Amino acid sequence: MVIVLISLSVLATAVTAGSVTELPESVTKLIDYGTHPCDDFYQYACGAWYKNAVIPPDEPKIDTSYYKILIENEAVLKKIYSNNTTKLGEFYNSCLDTATLSSLGLTPLEDSFKAIRSANTTLDLLVVAGELAKNGIPAFVDINSRADDKDSTKNALFGFRAPLSLDRSYYTTPSKWDTVEAEFK
Repeated sequence: MVIVLISLSVLATAVTAGSVTELPESVTKLIDYGTHPCDDFYQYACGAWYKNAVIPPDEPKIDTSYYKILIENEAVLKKIYSNNTTKLGEFYNSCLDTATLSSLGLTPLEDSFKAIRSANTTLDLLVVAGELAKNGIPAFVDINSRADDKDSTKNALFGFRAPLSLDRSYYTTPSKWDTVEAEFK
């Protein structure tokens, strides 16, 4: 989808600008100049991106514009959160206390695990999933609302598959999975 949007943005830029004499670097670095645009416009517009793009191992996809903004926002937020003079800074820095986090292990999640294990029926499990969702932990689907794609004055309900509960490496590295498997039974 990202690649299609990039192709469309290049085309839209050309159409709306009348005649483009110079494209921004953010666009030129995506273009495969070895391909003639009349032969294969998709390859021309996105070929360099496709050849050079690296999807992070912990992500199922990459959206270059979103990813760039995300990185810039994280840098700004890190600067704000790191300020030790604020409560927010203290909270942020507490997340960096990896020794405490490691010593706690899964203890903070024990109540949630007990609730899941005690669900004896499908209805019980759905109730537990609903309670987890209230706390921002999607169980089966991640349901949220946002502006409707066709009418931005209205909100629409959207559902997406829930993300993996652990980092991808736990599912692909047997030795890592072994460290948490018992907790998932």
